[in-house]
Amino acid sequence: MATPLMTTLVVFPLLQGIASGLRVTKVEVPRYLIVGQRANLRCHLALEGEVLYSLKWWKDGKQFYQYIPQNDPPAVVFTVPGITINPARSGLNEVELLDVQTSSSGNYRCEVVAEAPRFKTDFMAANMTIVDTPDTKPRVTGLEPAYRDGETIALNCTSLRSRPPASLTWSLNGQEIPSESLVTYPPTTEGDPALHTSTLGLKLKARTNLFTDGTLELRCSATVHAYEWTTDVSVHLDNVTYSQPHHLPTLQLSDAASPSPQHGAILLISFLTLCLCRRS
Repeated sequence: MATPLMTTLVVFPLLQGIASGLRVTKVEVPRYLIVGQRANLRCHLALEGEVLYSLKWWKDGKQFYQYIPQNDPPAVVFTVPGITINPARSGLNEVELLDVQTSSSGNYRCEVVAEAPRFKTDFMAANMTIVDTPDTKPRVTGLEPAYRDGETIALNCTSLRSRPPASLTWSLNGQEIPSESLVTYPPTTEGDPALHTSTLGLKLKARTNLFTDGTLELRCSATVHAYEWTTDVSVHLDNVTYSQPHHLPTLQLSDAASPSPQHGAILLISFLTLCLCRRS
């Protein structure tokens, strides 16, 4: 009987020690945002009998916000590149960032410290990535009005100026086109901060079995993290039918116009007689 009782007395204090004390239970940071949007950072706490001394927010190891409840004012903002705080919507449990830029991407950490004498510290972090979206939907170039069976459909799909570069795919009638029919190009870069332009080519044989009612549906998709833009194009099959070549009839003389053998003999005799008369 002594063994189970001793086990209970040993395990219970250990569990109580693990669960007690100030701790961060959850950090909410947007995984992806578009340039110019707002970001709401939330830090959820469990006091567990402790008194909070301070809450701090860090980006990539640099502190940009501090909240100490007993101070007046309780909130202090520090200058960090890519961080613009909205004081009106920032407090203990939430901090709002305005007009996020690509420089706002990084690792965000919420850190809490308990009052003396323990000064227990806990933290939790999450990443946020800011996307600079393409200027427009993907552009498809090279499309001809119609293609004959066996001709090559050669198209390019281009996604302009994004950060990071867009990932491009081609699909045919809803099915992704395999890599052997694709032409890859390296992305180009311009500006500061750098923006990237991506291009993916397509070379596909026009086969009648690919067309439904003479039309083939192609889609180019540009993806930047969780965001996607698409452009659809319709390819038409040339429905010209070829007829048999027309031959001109061979011209023939009719019976009435055909010279008879007798007629030819008469002409020959007349010619010879004329020659003899000129000699005499």
